[in-house]
Amino acid sequence: MYTLTTIFLDDGEFALFINGHYLGSEDLSGENYCLAEIAEKLSRLPGVVSETACQPVPENDDWRWDDIAADVFPAGDQHATHPVTVAGMMARLRSYPADTLCVGTFWLAEDFRALAPSLTDEEVEAAMEIAQDRHDCNNGYNWDYLQYCIEMATS
Repeated sequence: MYTLTTIFLDDGEFALFINGHYLGSEDLSGENYCLAEIAEKLSRLPGVVSETACQPVPENDDWRWDDIAADVFPAGDQHATHPVTVAGMMARLRSYPADTLCVGTFWLAEDFRALAPSLTDEEVEAAMEIAQDRHDCNNGYNWDYLQYCIEMATS
């Protein structure tokens, strides 16, 4: 796991660190790093493996990077999102050694139905996929977040 830390100074300057490793800073001069410079700095961190993929520009005008990533990270890839099932969670965990430290929580269909008893299986699955796709680790999974996901899935 990586921790991205931003340190702000009173005058507006700030610096970025990942796991305590300096990536770069922005001062009041307005100089900014481009993504290529950030990628190069990240590639030098311990444990980071760099990959490069080339894809054609999509033909439709309303493409998103997630669409392109789906082609680069096929199903079953370690970067891919696993289905919102016990088997999906187990598949994700199998990609790590059994003695890897971890902590987590999981929610089942019955938890979603505790908030909205009339949910169909399809609506539960849609709410779970929204919960997984939009998860913000600053907020975590909680009853309010599950309710929000249910509302998104059923509206």
